[in-house]
Amino acid sequence: MPIKSLLILLTLLLFTQNITAKEYKWSNKLTFLGFLKKHGIPQKVYYNMHKEDKELIQEIRAGQSYSINRKKGKIDTINIPVSDELMLQLKNSKKGYGYKYVEIPYQLIERTISIKMKHGFKKDLYKATKTWYYGKELEEVYSKSIPFHKMRKGDRIILFYTQRYRNNKPYTSPQIDACLIEIKGKPFYGFLMDNEKYYDSLGTQYKRTYTTRFIRPVPNMKRISSRFTHRRYHPIHKRYRPHLGIDYAARSGSRIVASSKGRVVYKGWKGGYGRTIEIQHANGLKTLYAHMRGYAKGVNRGTYVGQGKTIGYVGTSGKSTGPHLHFGLYKKGRAVNPARYVKKQSAKVVKIKGKAYQRLRKLVRHYRPQFQETKARKSSIIKKESSKCLNCFKKLPPRK
Repeated sequence: MPIKSLLILLTLLLFTQNITAKEYKWSNKLTFLGFLKKHGIPQKVYYNMHKEDKELIQEIRAGQSYSINRKKGKIDTINIPVSDELMLQLKNSKKGYGYKYVEIPYQLIERTISIKMKHGFKKDLYKATKTWYYGKELEEVYSKSIPFHKMRKGDRIILFYTQRYRNNKPYTSPQIDACLIEIKGKPFYGFLMDNEKYYDSLGTQYKRTYTTRFIRPVPNMKRISSRFTHRRYHPIHKRYRPHLGIDYAARSGSRIVASSKGRVVYKGWKGGYGRTIEIQHANGLKTLYAHMRGYAKGVNRGTYVGQGKTIGYVGTSGKSTGPHLHFGLYKKGRAVNPARYVKKQSAKVVKIKGKAYQRLRKLVRHYRPQFQETKARKSSIIKKESSKCLNCFKKLPPRK
């Protein structure tokens, strides 16, 4: 059934059940407890929440859209997005209000842009898309490792990207899934992998060959034991639990270093995080280092630390099952994926192997005919679009 027909059907169902839906904006100074009080919802709804569910509530930001469905004039359901993938759902029933986190229905728009350069790399992309976003993103994709300045008239740029929409409006930035830059006939392919980094068709990572803004905070790490996610479904507890950072497994006592230069704004015990240090950096960025065994001498609140400076040692303080560092990165108070910022300082070539390489080759096989088909077309600017509805009517496992 077409998406448009499904939406019409859902609207008719709401109408026949006397359910009205209205969208609102989260005001600047509104707290979640204030929101509950405003709508006559018992505050125990918040106080009875699991600690990590309360952490997700802190992701609600001013200006965020949310909806309230009313049945016969009374509140039936409230849906409040807390991330790009999850929303908090408050449901009114005979037993009172309950809550759960559910996946956000969205429409995924897939687009192709192909440009034969006429004037300049960024200028032509802007002319085709009316935004400077793609030029800046491509520079990030290739990490300034290819000579964009050598591009000339007739060189090719091809992008395959996706963007999520809700209610016919984009609610995420476009994500470049695969791309091709041709310079004097030489192709530079880029493919996005699960670790949010880009590789060429042979598995070599595009990366800078100089010191980066953020480095790994545990130089002698063994492995990454847990990655960043807003919606990790726990197989035992049958519930969504966020993990707003990266866990670096390492020997107890291993050095922890400042990922970037900045000023220590917090040092002390922080609930389940145990011994914690927070460092404020430029441009509204802040890093968090948790579960530490101890602090380095001379590191206190207000101390300025340089990149690579030892600030403490790996441990298992707080709620931790083994020695590791929980590393969080926040941009203007909101948790972001550290993997997009943290790079190795080494200039050596990085290649993926094993199962990751097999996944890359599968991507290459998927996009190869699409690149060939797009290149075969003669027009200088090609735009192609398709869409599909994901998670729209997917039933989630019951939450206990």
